Amino acid sequence: DRPPRDLQTLEARLRSRFEGGLVIDIQTPELETRAAILYQWAKENNLTLPASTCEMIAAKARANVRELEGIFNQIVATIRLSGAKVTPLLTDDILDGYRRPRHRVTLKHVLETVANHHGLSTDDLIGPKRNGPINQARQIAMYLAREYTTASLPQIGDAFGGRRHSTVLHSCSKVEEEIRTSDAYAGIVNYLRDKLVKLK
Repeated sequence: DRPPRDLQTLEARLRSRFEGGLVIDIQTPELETRAAILYQWAKENNLTLPASTCEMIAAKARANVRELEGIFNQIVATIRLSGAKVTPLLTDDILDGYRRPRHRVTLKHVLETVANHHGLSTDDLIGPKRNGPINQARQIAMYLAREYTTASLPQIGDAFGGRRHSTVLHSCSKVEEEIRTSDAYAGIVNYLRDKLVKLK
């Protein structure tokens, strides 16, 4: 979402190479495309989403594909936790509950919220330790940082002890997979989402 010259986190030689290439402004997908993306995600997750439901969700997520994915993951988690069938009424209730934070969420907010919930310190999350509980909490924090902050992948990596953006991306993919396959895990992520949107 920025021209190459504004990507200050890149090395000068890489910026120069990008500037010599074709720069294309990628806009948010149209409603029909967003609905088609949802349908495909549902198919991959063995979830039946009627076309009208896909359109309802797509109409709500107007900002970008990341927001669309966040809403979809929340719907999947809610359905798995409650055992309910996908209906327009249920979808509408979930969409009503999908609120934007009352204020701008920062990386510090995410780190503190996730660390406190897991009984850890923020130093644990940004430090080198890789044991199970710390690594899981760190991955969730990276995922929520991507979902709720405006930070880029390299910026998130820097905030987590100078980790590479590819590490952040891997963590986000891992969390998305766990959300779709583990009800307990999805419950933790949804609880932390709720904490972040209710921060004062």
